[in-house]
This record gives sequence, structure tokens and C-alpha cells, in this order.
Amino acid sequence: MEKKTDFKALSGKAKVQYIWDYYRLHILVVILVAAFVISLIHHYATYRDPLLNVIMINVNDSMSADAGGFDEFLEAGGYDLKENPISLNASLNFPENQEYTMTYNDYQVLTMMVAAGGQDLFFGTGEVFLDYAEEGALIDLRTVLSEETLAKYEDCLVYSTENGETEPYPCAVWLSDNEWIQKYNYYDTCYFGIFYQSEKQDVSGEFAEFLLNY
Repeated sequence: MEKKTDFKALSGKAKVQYIWDYYRLHILVVILVAAFVISLIHHYATYRDPLLNVIMINVNDSMSADAGGFDEFLEAGGYDLKENPISLNASLNFPENQEYTMTYNDYQVLTMMVAAGGQDLFFGTGEVFLDYAEEGALIDLRTVLSEETLAKYEDCLVYSTENGETEPYPCAVWLSDNEWIQKYNYYDTCYFGIFYQSEKQDVSGEFAEFLLNY
């Protein structure tokens, strides 16, 4: 019969080695659980609900696009940059026409994001953006923009009838020479609108005025 190790008789180094040899799995599990709990606590302690959730499709460079361009709006509006972050998804890309086959996964992701709600601002180019606009995914801009701003973009408005169920209303704007989108290299030209499911239409309207009068 194997003689039981006298733990008390071991040297300090040998005790450490003994514990590691026999209890390493337990130790690793405890470390992993502790790391997960600490990470979870840190996440909830530092998490801030985004002031706006933004979707940009077909940006100039999806690898480098970030929400930094929105800091200018936050500062102009008197918002605390740390307490009022902007959430930006700029990773989705689609062809300019309706041939979605090669980007089916991106199309699914966009559909789920829009259907789930919680999104506020929508930028993009091509038929995918226009499909969402014309099918009623965007609000009537007359509800958030001043008459002066609407008049300024009268010839650049995109209208929706929600597939013929309503009278035409302006739901998006074609930005053909907007300094803000070009300054931060989001686009050269693009469409802009606000999702009708946005729960922050007041702030979305503030940004729209900022953008269109930049």
C-alpha cells in the first residue's frame, strides 16, 4: 500500500508542488470562475446605455469606421462623451443593386437588427437602403425636422408610401455634398434616415438637424 504523503513534513516549495500536482484542475476552475465574475462585474459597472444606436451600411472603409465622428455632435449638444456613448455598426456591406446573393448573411443580420428594434439612425447607399425606406422602416422626417431644414433639402428627399398604404411622406435625405460624412470618411454621398422604431426620436432629431445643417 502506498504510503500517504506527510504534508506537514514537506518543505514550502514541495508543498506548493504537491498542491499543484493534485489540485491543479480545481485551481484552474476557481481562477476561470473568478475571472468571469470580475469581468461581469466590470462590464455592468462601466456599461453605459448608448445615447444613439447607429447603422451605417456600405461605408467607405468598414475596417476603420468608428463612432468618433459623433463626438462633435455630442460636444455641440452638451452631452457627456463618457456617459452618453454612440453605438455604431458599420460592418455591413451590400452591392448597389438588388443582387443580395453574395451578402446573404449581412442581409440577415440587418433584417434581425431592424426587426429587434432599438436602432435609431440609418445611413447607407444602394437598393438595400431604399427598400427599407420605401417599405416604411423610417419615420416621417416632418416630425423631427424644422420647416427650414426640410425646405433646404426639398430636392433631396426620398418619399415612402409604405407600399401604397399611406400618403407619400419624406423618410430619408440624399446627402450629396455633406461635409460631416466626408470629414470622417464615412461616405462621399449617402442616404440618411431615422428608424420608426427609434425610442429616442428627440435625440435623433437633434442629430438630424446637426447633420443637415453642418
